[in-house]
Amino acid sequence: MQFGVNPINKHLLKKILLTGSNGLIGSHIYSQLEVQSSITSIDFDDGLSEKDCINLDLTDINQVNCFGEDCDHFDVLIFLVGLAHKKGKGQELEEFRRINKKTLINLLSTLDKKNKLPEKIIFASTISVYGEKKTQSMYSEDSSKEPFSPYAVTKLEAEKYLLNNYSSQSWILRFAPVYAPDFQLNINRRTKTAGSFYKVGNGMGKLSLCNLANIGLAIKGILEDKVPSGIYNISDEKDYSYNDLLKYVNAKLVIPIPRVIVKGLYYVGKVMNNIFLMENATKLISNNIFPSAKIRQYITLPATLDNINPKLKINN
Repeated sequence: MQFGVNPINKHLLKKILLTGSNGLIGSHIYSQLEVQSSITSIDFDDGLSEKDCINLDLTDINQVNCFGEDCDHFDVLIFLVGLAHKKGKGQELEEFRRINKKTLINLLSTLDKKNKLPEKIIFASTISVYGEKKTQSMYSEDSSKEPFSPYAVTKLEAEKYLLNNYSSQSWILRFAPVYAPDFQLNINRRTKTAGSFYKVGNGMGKLSLCNLANIGLAIKGILEDKVPSGIYNISDEKDYSYNDLLKYVNAKLVIPIPRVIVKGLYYVGKVMNNIFLMENATKLISNNIFPSAKIRQYITLPATLDNINPKLKINN
């Protein structure tokens, strides 16, 4: 079953500026909208080969100013730029800030000065802004934000910039870990380590994931004026146990890891100020559920792991 591939209604078509178009999410969104939409895509890569993609370094204000001078007015900005390939250490904070926040400020401030500010700003954020806690299992959009990593810290800073300056025209989408039929990284890292399948404790810990198709449907709903501006968790309607994920990947031999060992790793990470170790240990010993009930008041996000592997048949 396919989701998120239908074009938006013709009478609602808008001129769209899509940044980060070569990434997993950007490629999906571009494919979804390109047939009947006017899309200008931006990315930055020395080896960029796509003919229709503008190679633009958004950290370079001079380049951004030149773009702002020459570009058309866009109705919608879909901002997917982000340094997220690693969680980062504290000393890397400025590099994450430069990519995850400064790029957004450069682009929006320039378009604003040129009187070309889009009517809608759709910003890709992360559920990591909440900061996983051992004493909390469920996080709504109003939950306290205590991010661990430089990635999450700077994403939250970018959110605050939008809320302080463009609140009424901003849609902030906090994605749970994303997966797709051809992108399984966020499932594999939760089921396999050092070449072996594993589970912590009895494997019944719960977590949220986000089917890539649900992101496409959320953005489609925003473009069709079905979703009011605001902050939204984007996740599958179902939550999953680690046992569910092991079933999904067809794990035969699974190594059990006692919870006490993972707790020990958390405290080692705390002593060493190792954010990566602390954050991932916390995830493994606690439930981490990020309901998307708020956006589901307006649209349907039906895609789950079942759509990729119907044999899974998870019941919540």
